[in-house]
Order: sequence, then structure tokens, then C-alpha cells
Amino acid sequence: MVAFLKLHNLPKSTRALLAALATVSAIIVVVKINKFRYELNNPNNSDKVKQQLQFHDILIPYLQLIPRYALFYPWVVVTAIFAEISVFSFLVSLVVLYVATKYVEKFWGSREVVKFVVLVGSVTNFLTVLVAIICNLLRNDVSGMDRPLGGGISYYFGFLVVLKQLIPEHNILLFQGLVNFRVKQFPFILLVVVVIWSAVYKSLYPVLPSVWSFLVSYIYLRFYQSFAVDPLLPITTVSGDSSNSSVITGDASDTFQLAEFFPPIVKPYLAMIFDRVYEAGVFLGVVTPFNDDNVEQSNLRAIKRQEQVNQVQKSVANSVAERRRQVALQVIEDRLNKVKTNE
Repeated sequence: MVAFLKLHNLPKSTRALLAALATVSAIIVVVKINKFRYELNNPNNSDKVKQQLQFHDILIPYLQLIPRYALFYPWVVVTAIFAEISVFSFLVSLVVLYVATKYVEKFWGSREVVKFVVLVGSVTNFLTVLVAIICNLLRNDVSGMDRPLGGGISYYFGFLVVLKQLIPEHNILLFQGLVNFRVKQFPFILLVVVVIWSAVYKSLYPVLPSVWSFLVSYIYLRFYQSFAVDPLLPITTVSGDSSNSSVITGDASDTFQLAEFFPPIVKPYLAMIFDRVYEAGVFLGVVTPFNDDNVEQSNLRAIKRQEQVNQVQKSVANSVAERRRQVALQVIEDRLNKVKTNE
């Protein structure tokens, strides 16, 4: 009963996405168990085939993103977002969705959070399986065509990009301050990690879906996400009532330029490249160009978001300090009472 009440108190987007994760992953496990038992008990299979049969080798092509079958089951680009086939990956996705959606929904609303995960995840899965098919054909890699893709990695970097947009200057302290970095540096650090990981194991996974997730989420947030803006205040709401507000699209703020995700030493060089790509996108009509008013409004919203985050952090810090003070006073009072009792 307590667990149900805690689940009921979760934000709507958290409940919806966790339910999708649990449902799709559970269906895959149940179907794989049934197929595994069927193959073991199938009299047509030899003892050698049964001995070589591995549970993780069983595929569910109508739910998992498998290059060989993706063309026949196109909906898997969506279902594969929530298709986890190991306990570890399931727990990681569970934690990411729980923590990230609870935080981001405060800024966006439930509908936009769900839309973001499904959009970024499905586009990432589509591009990943497309590149995987081409690479496997070029390398004549038959086994690669049967390797499941997808899962939570299709949106992990998407949430990192969101945090870079919302709280770029927030500090993260690890190991009692031995490791200290800002949120805006986190996406680049993890991108380097997955690149090294894939290079060591000579695999396109996880670097391929990670890079696509990063780029797709950035492009969506930078150029396509719509906001309802109060005409008098630089405050935005994605899914609120826009009857008395104007609607703007994208985030043209200087702090959310693509070059800002990279170390300062390479920013000037990357900025020139990214500017040329942006100009090409405008020329082709893929993106709408930003004007000075767009940039100014976006900068004001970025400042407002940072002020809101700072107020929340200050409130939390004051609350923690007050609790510590109360505990210290209680300890002192207990000691004094103990001394009086001994006297």
C-alpha cells in the first residue's frame, strides 16, 4: 500500500515512462522465457543444439531493435526505447528516468517530458539502426545484423543536454570534493568516455547511439521546441496555457550554443565550423534563423532559469543548515541534562 502511494505521488511523466519501461522489458523477458523453454523441449532440436542454446541469444524482433528485422517492424524504433534485456541496464534506465523526469518536469510539464523521451529516443534509434545496417553490409558482418540495439542509451545523453540548458553552472562534487566539475562539462566528459570505450572494444556501440542522442536532443531543444512566453516577463512554460502568451520556438541563448559543450581551447575553432553548418541549415530551410530579439529573449530566459535554480538551492541549503542547528542544539541539551542528572 505504501509503495502504491509513493508511486501515485510521482510526477505524471515519471509514472508513464517507468510504466513503459517496466511493461516492454517484462514482455520481452516473458516471451524469451517461453521461447527458450519451447526450444529446449522441441523434439526436432538435437541435443547439441539444445546445449548451445543461450537465453541471451533469443531475439524478439517485434519489440527489440534488430538491424535484420527493423524494416519489417518499423514501430520498434519506439518500443526499443524501453526494451532492456539485462538487469543492470534496466536498473540504470530506471534510475535515469526516475531522477531526470522528476527534475525536468518542474520546468517543462509532463507532456513535454514524455514527448522529448519518445522523440529523441525514436529518432536516435532510427539513425542508429540505419548506420548499423550500412556498416554491417559494408563489412559483411552477419552477426552484427542480429545484435539488439536501442534501450535507455537512446535518451541518456538527451537528458544531459537538457541539464546543460537548465543548470549549466551547477557544480557537481564527487568523493568529498576531489572531483569537481560543472554540469555543462558533463556531456563532453561522457562523450569522451564512450568514444574510448567503443575504440577499445572496436564497436559502434555505445558511441553511435550516444552521439546521435546528443545531436538529436540538442537540435530539437535549440531549434524546434516550442515555448509559451509571457509578454511581460522572460518566463517560459512548454505545456501550459498559452492563451495570453506568445509562442516562441527554440533556445537562441549564447550559453546554449553547440560550441559551449566543448573545452575552451577548442571552442573558437569548433564555433566557426558549427556556424557554417548553421548557415547551411538556414539556406536549405531546415532551421529558422535567429534574430537579435530571439537571442536577447533567450538570454533573459536563461538568466531567469539560473536565478530560479539558485533560489531553490539556497532554500535547500538553508533548510539543511537549520536541521543541523536543531540537531546540534538537541545534542547540547541532552549533554546538559545528563550532567545535571549525574550531579
